[in-house]
Amino acid sequence: MLWTDSTNLLSLWGLYHLGRSGGGGCQLVYILNLLLSDLLQLLTLPLWILYLQGGHRWPYGQLTCELVGYVFYVNVYASVMFLCLIALDRCLAIVYPLSSRRIRTVRVAAMSGVAVWTLTFLFCLSGLLPSVFNSETLLCLEQYPVSPRYAHFKITTVALGFLLPCAILGYTSAHIGVTLRRSPSLSDHERHKIVGILVVITVNFIVVFGPYHLVGGYRFVSLLLTNEPCAFENSIFLIYRLCYGLTSLNTLLDPLFYIFLCPDARLELQRSLPCLGRGQDARKKISLSTRAHPDNQRERETGHNNLLAV
Repeated sequence: MLWTDSTNLLSLWGLYHLGRSGGGGCQLVYILNLLLSDLLQLLTLPLWILYLQGGHRWPYGQLTCELVGYVFYVNVYASVMFLCLIALDRCLAIVYPLSSRRIRTVRVAAMSGVAVWTLTFLFCLSGLLPSVFNSETLLCLEQYPVSPRYAHFKITTVALGFLLPCAILGYTSAHIGVTLRRSPSLSDHERHKIVGILVVITVNFIVVFGPYHLVGGYRFVSLLLTNEPCAFENSIFLIYRLCYGLTSLNTLLDPLFYIFLCPDARLELQRSLPCLGRGQDARKKISLSTRAHPDNQRERETGHNNLLAV
């Protein structure tokens, strides 16, 4: 987990310096928010690990349980929403490079980020109240038996937090793919790289969040219909907890996909940290890249160069 924290912090540092240098644009705002949500989620993991090691007993009190549980859920679904915003931004940049300029701005991206955090806060607050802490059994974020209200909330999260984002990612990927096939300006290597990155992002989303939401949807729908909830909970308990744990992998994978596949952010990170021993080399690479490609700005405006960065 320490390595994951360091990776996210280094990613934020590189993006911060990329923003100061005037690069990144609106996608920088989305990626910064994504990494921020990852870091906040990581802060809750030590307490969850201790909770599981203690036999599902939360010794830290009701307020801490509610706060940590709330932070965990907010950041899971904020991450999902920012992934969708990144996909939509890439789609607009490639499919509608000229007409989307007015909405693909840092100002609009910042307003979208505020809207995502606000809506996610309110949505999770409505679902996690009343308290999800049991003072008798010391269970935190676990209900046995599950109340119908909480089951309906979880089913809603499956629809809004997984199925809808899957549709958005599928739609944007399909439109980008069609546009790339019709674009004669891109080489086969560039085209394959863009498609490969989109596929990896989509597969990553499905693998990390898919099992938890699909198994969870099956669980809560079944609990609303079954007459023997205890037997059913016992049969699905282990697989559901394993899928729950998979959601934390996004904190490890997000920096790899959205930072270390981004040459500009990587070069800015090397330039800003002399201890890496590559600061001067990075400066030269950025300078040479700018001189060797005078039409970089035009490529950024059409969106092709930015997509390769993501």
